[in-house]
Amino acid sequence: MCNRNEEILYQDLEIPEIVYEKANAAFSQIHMEEEKKQNLAKKGKLRPIFRIPKAAAVAIICCCIFGTTVAAMGIISLYRQRMENMGEQEIEILYQLANAGEATSLNRPFTAEEGVRYQALAEEYEKSGRFPEETLTIIADAEDYSGQGVAVAADTRTIYLPQEPLSDEELLEIIDFNHKMTYSIYKKNQEWILAQGDWESRMAAMTDSEVDRIYLAYCASNLETGGGFSREFSQAESQRYEKLNEQYENEGIYPEIELNIIKTVDEYTGNGIAFCEENSEFCIPDVTLSDFEFLQIIDFEHKIDYCFDRINYEIMMGLREGYPEAE
Repeated sequence: MCNRNEEILYQDLEIPEIVYEKANAAFSQIHMEEEKKQNLAKKGKLRPIFRIPKAAAVAIICCCIFGTTVAAMGIISLYRQRMENMGEQEIEILYQLANAGEATSLNRPFTAEEGVRYQALAEEYEKSGRFPEETLTIIADAEDYSGQGVAVAADTRTIYLPQEPLSDEELLEIIDFNHKMTYSIYKKNQEWILAQGDWESRMAAMTDSEVDRIYLAYCASNLETGGGFSREFSQAESQRYEKLNEQYENEGIYPEIELNIIKTVDEYTGNGIAFCEENSEFCIPDVTLSDFEFLQIIDFEHKIDYCFDRINYEIMMGLREGYPEAE
């Protein structure tokens, strides 16, 4: 199993390191809570430690400022549709705004009453599809703020609030802005990765059904007693494995056909490579493995890592309700 902990979903985002460190620590705590609920800790024999990529930094800092968290979402189709229906121009504007500097702040703190309403409205936004009638206004300079309504200034990345109490509509516009900014980062970085044409783009191109299939195959067994390979590699095979792994990642050498996934060990015929759900083990033949067979293993290992990271992040983004479950 590859031991690399690649941040292959969301790269190329310029965020100050201290902001990233705070975000990573906060999201890591969220992840541990989710992992405990799903009893995934025992699955760690072959899993790398999950780290949240830098693209999540804007989201968590916004959440700290405004008192909510995308990880608590109960995803419904209305929310996902709203995010996916964003136009390219809106996504580009929000992405550029996110990359312009540190996370957005407020020109004044919420009052206690506004904070309570914000929390309640955030839950309605995320779980019931209560959205604002308008979108948050973006102004070029802080000096352009008129003192009326809510607006974000591109030069300071600050959301300006009027002195009078905020209406529900104004609070919803802020909530909507935070979610859309986070999604724009996710969307633009996905596009960037897909355009690279390398192994990372190979992962990003996987459909939800493909991701779910690999996740469920890996989680179908009890890894306390399984995992690994059905036999040890010879020294020569281990050396070839390492070399091919480097070529897979650096030179774009991939298998033309994916390995088979089988449910029980009894299904393995002794020919070729198969991944067995019963014990999460790679079934390999007794004969020396070919380069093609090694590449099938390497490809599947990378996909296991990617599928776990993608599912966890999409749950935190609110794009998934929870972990895939077998039918």
